[in-house]
Amino acid sequence: MQTLAKWPSPSELSFSNGKDAQSEIPNSKEYFQSVLAWAKENGAEEFFLVPLEEWVPSSGLLSTLPSYPVLAQVDLPGSVTFSYLLPPVLFGKKLCFWTSEEKSLTDSYIRVLGKIEKCEEQLSKILEQEIHSIPEIIWKEEEKHSDSLLLERKLWGRRENGKRYSSSFSLAKAFFVGSLTDIREINEYELVSDGSSELETAISKFLYKRADSKYFSLLTALGKKESENGFVFTPRIYFSFGLQLLILSSVLAEAYEELVSRWIEERPQIKDALIKLGEWTEKESHPKTEAGMEAIFEERVIHLLDKYSDRSDRFLLKRLEQEYSNSQKSVSEHFQLRKKELEEKLIPDLLTQVESHSKLSLPEELKSEWENLGKTLQARLENLLLERKNLPNPEQKGNGKTPESWNVLLGQRSD
Repeated sequence: MQTLAKWPSPSELSFSNGKDAQSEIPNSKEYFQSVLAWAKENGAEEFFLVPLEEWVPSSGLLSTLPSYPVLAQVDLPGSVTFSYLLPPVLFGKKLCFWTSEEKSLTDSYIRVLGKIEKCEEQLSKILEQEIHSIPEIIWKEEEKHSDSLLLERKLWGRRENGKRYSSSFSLAKAFFVGSLTDIREINEYELVSDGSSELETAISKFLYKRADSKYFSLLTALGKKESENGFVFTPRIYFSFGLQLLILSSVLAEAYEELVSRWIEERPQIKDALIKLGEWTEKESHPKTEAGMEAIFEERVIHLLDKYSDRSDRFLLKRLEQEYSNSQKSVSEHFQLRKKELEEKLIPDLLTQVESHSKLSLPEELKSEWENLGKTLQARLENLLLERKNLPNPEQKGNGKTPESWNVLLGQRSD
């Protein structure tokens, strides 16, 4: 699916007050008609009902799903349960409605964010003041990307040293926008704290220290780098951005839960909050060892994701297999394209140059230069032939169920 996409803002949709009193979910028929009206104004011609499990949808997937015309008064097809976790998305002339799927990565991510928000609410009650400590995300990309989603949706915040910085995204918005973006365009992303008070700053320091000390190897495997600005990551291009944020948010959820638990257990007075936070932060210190891909396969990490996303199916392992398949396909396509380029263009072009060189003779004073050029052409040709001979066949490698299979695949990546 193309990178650029459109989605309606709440102000572009109109609903009556006919919502569920407890869940605030809009009337499905009214929601459906309002989105269709918005989509029609934006050039949509057909719509699809896509399971949330398939976010982000590929063109190949949409070709297998039923499509329906975008008309002014079309009825809702069959018995459909919409998912409201993500807004409907318009890719060119194709509109995607999301249908409910309880076991998707998106569902899991939203559940983890719910745990984090609940912990912050508990902190606010304990400290008897409103706390804003949930981090947001800013990423940077090369300014040369003309098809940037940040540009199209005016989501960039500033430009600096040839880089374009995004505006500050909530964890939920970062997941949505980041999933639509080619991960290779995101040079790095950073967690930034919205809180401005001394207490909120102290809370953030504890959360980062707790996460870093307990899950250092895991965070390193996700691309965390040393920085004075807190948590800065170079995203791993072999994982989807959504999976990386799911793992990171689960680590943060554990840190929040630990902070709330300590406060309930030790019950320090509110006036001593800063002192106690400082003590807890200082004590968070563990050996910092790197373990590569092995860190992601640790049992405690598998249980971590299941715990905070309310699952019991070892979801991380299943998702790693899926991500491996996607990454392997990407690597395979890369080598196939390179092989085609070598066989159809680069090697034939050099052969022509070598043949032309052998047929020409130049004056004596240029003979040495001419011979050197011939050697250079022959060396280039030999290198290209050697590259073609050594191109691997990733399709014959592992299945993503072990860190070893991932390490083999990552050793082949060249993008």
